[in-house]
Amino acid sequence: MRILYDISQIFNPIGKINGIKRHIFEIVKNMINIAPENEYIFGVRPSRWKLLIKWKFIKEKDEVIEKITKINPKISKLLGFSNYMFLNQKIDIYHANNKVYRPFPMKPKIVLTLHDLIPALFSEDPEKSRKSMLSIKKSIEIADVVITVSNHVKKQICEIFNVDQNKVKVVYNGCGDKIQRKSEEEITKTLNKFQIKKPYILFVTPDKKNEKHIIDFVNKISEKIEIQIVIAGDKLDDKNKVKSVGHITDEELSALYSGALCHILPDIKEGFGLTVLEALKCGCPVITHPDSPMEEFAKDSALYARTLDETITLIKKLLENKDLRESLIKKGMKRAVEFTWERASKEVLNIYNEVLSLKN
Repeated sequence: MRILYDISQIFNPIGKINGIKRHIFEIVKNMINIAPENEYIFGVRPSRWKLLIKWKFIKEKDEVIEKITKINPKISKLLGFSNYMFLNQKIDIYHANNKVYRPFPMKPKIVLTLHDLIPALFSEDPEKSRKSMLSIKKSIEIADVVITVSNHVKKQICEIFNVDQNKVKVVYNGCGDKIQRKSEEEITKTLNKFQIKKPYILFVTPDKKNEKHIIDFVNKISEKIEIQIVIAGDKLDDKNKVKSVGHITDEELSALYSGALCHILPDIKEGFGLTVLEALKCGCPVITHPDSPMEEFAKDSALYARTLDETITLIKKLLENKDLRESLIKKGMKRAVEFTWERASKEVLNIYNEVLSLKN
């Protein structure tokens, strides 16, 4: 099977890791390990090609780009889409991420992953929202099958774009091997490095889309309860009880999860909520929003709050009730082991085989 996999989104932003970049890297890495008999071509859309050139010449550090360009070069290549679109190169599967780019003279089967509908539904710019909605609609119509990361997003896709449920498959995200529970010694080393003292609660802002909402939520919490708050993500100015550590390594992030009283992911627009899964795997109790993708996979291993006051109440419960916290740690770690990138990649490969069996 010859697979053209769209990795365009790993080049934006360069130098930072977000959920979609993690997803793309882990899926292609694990597919190659599981099915090395296939040929994998990593395609870059023309709109992102200049970012690839920039990275090659400037060599701005980006862990994901560096790793993905070194995956098993015997069976994988990094090329612009034009090599396969306009030169009649045979492709069995074209796997697009968020947008289908065409035409393809050889008419491969098209698999589209939609990570979320946030740009279409929640953009502050009406024109951007309209264009995004049209782009998603067109991509869904072109695709033979659509993959998304939660039933929450599947429901949105089917209802908003009037799509047959059988066309949309759910493949949950996994959690990478580098995210794991750390020892007390490793936790202490990281806390000392960033001058953090227990107890603290941890927020993570891996990208810009929810950063403002999370920071507003953090500021409100800091006014209502006496506890240190740590934010990992873009570096912000420290103030009052809020400590910003910027973008950190997976090992440091794992240590912060492992040592935190809890990780909080409030009512934000998410397709999956990868930081919740990471926290569960590290034995960190989670407070998040009900009726969300996070509740879909976390189930009874997390606590749920709809309002700021409910969140404050749960923080106080965790401070006062060690048994509750220990129970959540055990449930969370048990739940997290069910979500691996190997499982997700096997499911994607199964979808490829299913779609290849469909008649044109």
